[in-house]
Amino acid sequence: MNEVIKCLYGKDCGGCNLLGKRYSDTLDIKLNYVNDLFKEARIDYKIKECVPSLNQIAYRNKMIIGFKNLKGNIIAGFYEEGSHHIVNIDNCLMHTDAQNKIFRDFLYIIKKLHLEIYDEDKRFGLIRYLLIREAFTTGEIMVVIVTSTNIFPARANLVKELRRLNPNITTIIQNINPRKTSIVLGEGQRTLFGPGFIYDYIGDIKFRLGPKSFFQVNPAQAYNLYNEVKRLADLKACETVVDAYSGVSTISAFIAKDAKKVISIENNKEACLAGIANLRDNNIKNVYVENEDATNYLVNEAKSHHTYDVVVLDPPRSGSTPEFINAVASVGAKKVIYVSCDPNTLVRDLKLFINKGYKIREAKCFDMFCFSNHIETIVKLDLKEI
Repeated sequence: MNEVIKCLYGKDCGGCNLLGKRYSDTLDIKLNYVNDLFKEARIDYKIKECVPSLNQIAYRNKMIIGFKNLKGNIIAGFYEEGSHHIVNIDNCLMHTDAQNKIFRDFLYIIKKLHLEIYDEDKRFGLIRYLLIREAFTTGEIMVVIVTSTNIFPARANLVKELRRLNPNITTIIQNINPRKTSIVLGEGQRTLFGPGFIYDYIGDIKFRLGPKSFFQVNPAQAYNLYNEVKRLADLKACETVVDAYSGVSTISAFIAKDAKKVISIENNKEACLAGIANLRDNNIKNVYVENEDATNYLVNEAKSHHTYDVVVLDPPRSGSTPEFINAVASVGAKKVIYVSCDPNTLVRDLKLFINKGYKIREAKCFDMFCFSNHIETIVKLDLKEI
């Protein structure tokens, strides 16, 4: 598929900045952007490939819809990029037909039941967000209705009608978020229908997903990404690995059977608990989850003169830290696999690795978010022999 895709909402939404271009051209734009950053930073390496996504439309497995009451009319859609303004839509090309239908049916039902839309300024009303999560391998679908209060008038009628129109929904959850915040999900929740979770797979690794579970929105491309991490790590049965900024231990689970031991480090407690559950469900016994800041953990390991063979890191957009990178060298890691979601912080951190004696051996880009400006990059670094 390489024709120009047109979207009615593209100019207003801003989520797909590169719509209007052929898909192959968007890959070139992203690859050239990363290589230009490398060149500006005087990093002597040119990336030759940007791996295309298997699906360029309808690839996203999660949809989040915001709501606003504008002079008696309900506005429903996505937030315009960089703002708190909702762009009114009724269909998104990057989501599946099932997700779009559930969204439209939900909007029809809440209008029919006269349910109030939450007003952030007045802090009045009920319906705040709709979250839809679809498991592409199992076909299970979760619907999360985010409300401002636990009191939910007509919830039985809403659930009944939504299920009648969409019998493919496997669970419906009410999430309660009374806070004045732009964060979608609150702390409280209750299951209105089904088990309260769904299952999905990446490769042969099984994941139990709740409303707050982190899971790649493009799972087909995530499978390619994680397999590349595995290939680049080229692990031996005697090697010990640190998987830093590990989230729900996804990468740890993928590489575990090739390693002696994997230490999965994540500072978010909920993600750690989910990671432990995923490892247990997949009968993976040589991954040890540490609920700790990655920098603090590795710095302390270096002070204790502990050593590791390989370090894998997949940090947030802000990148890693100089202290972490210094500690990587101190623990004697011969191989580093850096997975980056922001080329700017990647380049900054690569310069620090190079200054510590590491050399780039391979690098590749992966298009995880089609037609957007975002790009994932994987870099393998080896410690140069002195």
